[in-house]
Amino acid sequence: MKPVLFSFWRSLAAWRVRIALNIKGIEYNLSVVNLLEGEQFNDSFTSYNPEHSVPVLQLGNQSFAQSLAIIEYLDEKYKQNPLLPTNLKLRYLCRRFSLISAADSHPVIVPRVRNLLASEYKFNEVQVNDFCRYFMKRGCEAMEGLLEHEEYSSLQTHGPYVLGKNISMADLCLIPHIQGARNYGVDVSNYDRLISVETALYENVEFERAHPKHHPGFVKKQ
Repeated sequence: MKPVLFSFWRSLAAWRVRIALNIKGIEYNLSVVNLLEGEQFNDSFTSYNPEHSVPVLQLGNQSFAQSLAIIEYLDEKYKQNPLLPTNLKLRYLCRRFSLISAADSHPVIVPRVRNLLASEYKFNEVQVNDFCRYFMKRGCEAMEGLLEHEEYSSLQTHGPYVLGKNISMADLCLIPHIQGARNYGVDVSNYDRLISVETALYENVEFERAHPKHHPGFVKKQ
């Protein structure tokens, strides 16, 4: 029986996990949870995740939530195509880079935060968008700055990805973040290192197949 990934096309976190599953070569079925229509609050979904968020990965009779926790679980369970280095310092560098988006930027732009700003603090649509753009831009600046540090830049002499020649969880966080920043109007063309990594990653079919444009319900931004 194939795993089931509860996902939504606009979810940056679910996007990370789709890439991970593709890289691991794990076939899965998608179950769409429309976050904009509040389906994450349905009782049927709450039984899987009381946090009311995606992704949730159903493996047999077990459910897993939180994108980075899922990715690390998959990496430990399925040894092919590792997404975290075995070297302790490199594992730290991988996690540090990943958390810029997954912990510091993305959590403050999700629907529950946007809805709170609009309903409780009376932000209009432009103000909510500006708020989100600010934090996504900060994330881009931080990631670009890290890639300029010697401990990262020295790795990139060996390959085109965040940690050099091997794709890692850090790359799985970079890809959704850049597109998320674009969605909120951030001009990402100034982040030369990020764009270079992004370009190299999309040469891998596992990244292309995970793109939201292939996700059921995708709506192209006008």
